[in-house]
Amino acid sequence: MLLTTHPTLLTFVKQGPYEVRHLLIAGDDPGAKTLSRIVSGVHTEIAAGTQYEMQKREGELVKQWSSEGFRKQEQAFESWSLTLTLLTAMGYHAIFDPQPTNPINRVLLTRWAGRTAKNGGEYQYAFDGNRLTAQPKLPPMSLKGKTPVESAKAILEASKISDSLGPTITFTLAD
Repeated sequence: MLLTTHPTLLTFVKQGPYEVRHLLIAGDDPGAKTLSRIVSGVHTEIAAGTQYEMQKREGELVKQWSSEGFRKQEQAFESWSLTLTLLTAMGYHAIFDPQPTNPINRVLLTRWAGRTAKNGGEYQYAFDGNRLTAQPKLPPMSLKGKTPVESAKAILEASKISDSLGPTITFTLAD
């Protein structure tokens, strides 16, 4: 079946340890939908059926995941390899990257290596259903046990570190 629209996407995040899960409902025909999940970069079909059946099953999974500590978020940052799995499942094939070394700006996702932060650091990526955002990956930090003033200082310091590693960039994707 050829999809003319992108799947419906729901993203869930659990803190401590950080884990991201995605739910997708795909299909053009209300009588033939597919429910799948992406966890740790593994895309697995859960069920197929009518739109009503898949929305009911989706609701059951949302309830189960919520009981496990997952919360719905518009986007969640992950590595490029995990994000590539999501974008492929969503039906995207190319990204527009305005780097000076790329005069046409359009690159196949399978050939795009992502961005590299200054000093060899990594970027992490988040897809919100429309756009891809890339930001430098910060070293781990904890605000646990800090006073509000200490937390504010730590957040300001993290912002300075992020700015020194490279810009946050928003990309457009193509089918």
